[in-house]
Amino acid sequence: MLRRRFHAMGTRIELVLDTQPGGEAFRALAAAEADLLRLERLLSRFDPDSELSRLNERGRMVVGPELLEVVALALAARERTGGRFDPTVHDALVAAGYDRTFAQVPASSSAPHTARTRCAGVLVVDAKTSTIALEPAWNPSSMCMFAVKTP
Repeated sequence: MLRRRFHAMGTRIELVLDTQPGGEAFRALAAAEADLLRLERLLSRFDPDSELSRLNERGRMVVGPELLEVVALALAARERTGGRFDPTVHDALVAAGYDRTFAQVPASSSAPHTARTRCAGVLVVDAKTSTIALEPAWNPSSMCMFAVKTP
């Protein structure tokens, strides 16, 4: 059993591979770690250079396949759960104190609990052109992860 531990996406990650040690197994674990770190760089709302942050700032752009897929999955989850899964709760997260990475939040933080709120924008996805657009009234300062509109 091989294990590889690292920090990414605000948590500790452990990859486990049920195999004998060897070059191929070590390369597979390293590749899996590299891919998770690459996805974090693309999708982090805390990294101003991430694709997600650039989309939030610009309001419309052609995106890569990973962000397009994550948005499609978020839309599908929202539909399947009747809105119980809602990827548009950014403002409530920020109001509750999750306005920076876990590593930057003080351990003694006691931010008040707030009611669930929605972000200000609506997300339009065009899979044919790989474009995600936020409605013209989008407020980039709200930095929503996603504000979704189902077709």
